[in-house]
Amino acid sequence: MVKIFAKDSYKKAAYSPKIRGILDLFRPFTLLAPLIGGISAALMALALDPLPKYAGLFIMDGAFIGPEFSWSYPFIYWKFPLLALLAGVSALMLVNAGSNVLNQVYDLKIDKINKPYRPIPSKIITANEARTIAWVLYLITLWRAAAVGSGAFVFIIFIVMLITIFYSMPPIRLKKRLFLSNISIAFARGILGFGAGWCIFGDPFNPTPWLIGLIMSIYLVGAVTTKDFVDIKGDRKYGMKTLPVVFGKRKSIAISAPFFVSPFILIPLGIWRGHLIDSTMNLIILIVWGVFIVLLLYRYGDVQDKKFENTSVWIHMYLMLMAIQVGFCLVYIQYALTL
Repeated sequence: MVKIFAKDSYKKAAYSPKIRGILDLFRPFTLLAPLIGGISAALMALALDPLPKYAGLFIMDGAFIGPEFSWSYPFIYWKFPLLALLAGVSALMLVNAGSNVLNQVYDLKIDKINKPYRPIPSKIITANEARTIAWVLYLITLWRAAAVGSGAFVFIIFIVMLITIFYSMPPIRLKKRLFLSNISIAFARGILGFGAGWCIFGDPFNPTPWLIGLIMSIYLVGAVTTKDFVDIKGDRKYGMKTLPVVFGKRKSIAISAPFFVSPFILIPLGIWRGHLIDSTMNLIILIVWGVFIVLLLYRYGDVQDKKFENTSVWIHMYLMLMAIQVGFCLVYIQYALTL
């Protein structure tokens, strides 16, 4: 028996429970969104509007630029800026991991009620150890961001870092502020996260990534509520003003529901203004998934998943976010190949 899921006992850990506890602090599943979003945005920029030093390193004459092999050292030569991509995407993931750890430090009392299986309330990791890990992650984030070589990228990552700190730490603690809690998460992980990914290789003044990021932010304003339905007991006791705590299940779903559909209205508007290409209209089909998630919320929004944190609806929310990221990336790379 091995510990695979977050809710599995640490007695199942195939290696040191402490090491596994540190890994669980990062909440690996949530890191898929910055990983996929960062890669998607960076490849879009590299294919569509790269900075001069990256021009022609990804697509040329309607074809991908692949590696060249030889029999002499170093045996492989590839113009693709892989190291810059790895540095940028790792920074996006690390700032997310740091925010996850810091949030668990200041949510200890809440997690003792809502999520006692987490490493801090289960005493695998102490709060002081977790706090140290969070600040180390933030420092490494800045180091990796600087390695990208883009001032715009470093600036955006720094702003994201501040938002995540203000979200968890008192006295500001945005998590306690009705609506500001959702908006802060959506802003950091939507428009800023995708915009940062673009800035790894692209011009930060191009409106396209910011419009796409805005679509994700509007989606997330409502979608992040999916994490709150199973946390009502602890959140209410310690003054967290989430939508389910303040308005109850049905009314909070009614408030959140439009955000699963309305952001896609920006696609035809973006095409009309010339900020999006015509083929992005195909992504409006994702509205169907959004409606499906809303229906799931009414039925299963407060039903804990047996293996994952939160609910199956929360998992759908993350998968749809990643589908938006990949969808825009594929549409734009296909477009770039036809130029």
